[in-house]
Amino acid sequence: MSSNGNALRNDNSNGNGHSHEQGLRVHHLANLGGLIALAGLDLEPPDFLLGALLSVAEETGKLTAAQRAQVAAIGRRKLDERATGKRAWKSWRRAQELHAITLSTAQVRDIIEALGGQTPENPTHLMLALSQALTEAVSEAD
Repeated sequence: MSSNGNALRNDNSNGNGHSHEQGLRVHHLANLGGLIALAGLDLEPPDFLLGALLSVAEETGKLTAAQRAQVAAIGRRKLDERATGKRAWKSWRRAQELHAITLSTAQVRDIIEALGGQTPENPTHLMLALSQALTEAVSEAD
């Protein structure tokens, strides 16, 4: 222990107990998770997602250079679209002073019910129902 009571750290530590290399690895893994979300696979169950990735990994070895280039071009277009959309969304969100929040389907249903709204059977309609319940609650408060 050092004189201030903190355990001695490795000289490569960044202050949180992780080395610079570990921080880079975590950042890389987070970026990979972002790519999975961008592909629309982030809500898939883990066993299916891993199976899909293993299948893709196997098929990747069979691709020709031209096929790899074609697949990369599809990904590049999506990344370019995402970058443009992401900049526009960030600008709008800052202008609206919104806060990002992630809620489960069950949590959204609970909020809608707490506001006196009706929860739809189809989970894709939850955000609309939440918006309507909030609008009605604000109107009643005025």
